[in-house]
Amino acid sequence: MSEKRDFKEKIEAFIYDFPVCEFFYLTPEDLVFSDKVRFICETECTRYGKCWACPPAAPPIDKCIERCRNYQHVFLFSTVGEVSDSLNMSACLAAKRNHEEVTLQLRERFREEFGEDVLALSTGCTLCDTCAYPAEPCRHPDKRLSTIESHGILLLGTVEKVGACYECTSETVVFFSLLFFND
Repeated sequence: MSEKRDFKEKIEAFIYDFPVCEFFYLTPEDLVFSDKVRFICETECTRYGKCWACPPAAPPIDKCIERCRNYQHVFLFSTVGEVSDSLNMSACLAAKRNHEEVTLQLRERFREEFGEDVLALSTGCTLCDTCAYPAEPCRHPDKRLSTIESHGILLLGTVEKVGACYECTSETVVFFSLLFFND
């Protein structure tokens, strides 16, 4: 008779195969939500209105928050990218793309363990050099990663709350993603 492994044991059986710096097991209640995050998107983000993964293309904020709260578990993880200079935007973008690739790979691995209903949120989609929004449909809707902030989550507040390291140096950058799932 085989014993059912809990979700943490399942994750820890594969997570060390990925270049993850830190990870945390959370619930939606551990996240810091605010509908005011959309105001920050609208007024401060250069990607607002330019990407399928960001507002206003994202669903209404209340729907996004509700969707997140309907999952049992949240897996927060970070990767660290080494760059020649953290002020070099092209180097940081390459590190961000590496992080997004890890996020996509982990989403697939989580789907293998927990079923297809896995929501992955990250720092913003980087699949295409230029997003097709708004003129054309998304070229990769099955791979697109919506932003954490588009779902009303204050990333910095959440990271501070759980004690994750988010400090960058002149030669490193830190990126975070969230995977929502049920077991």
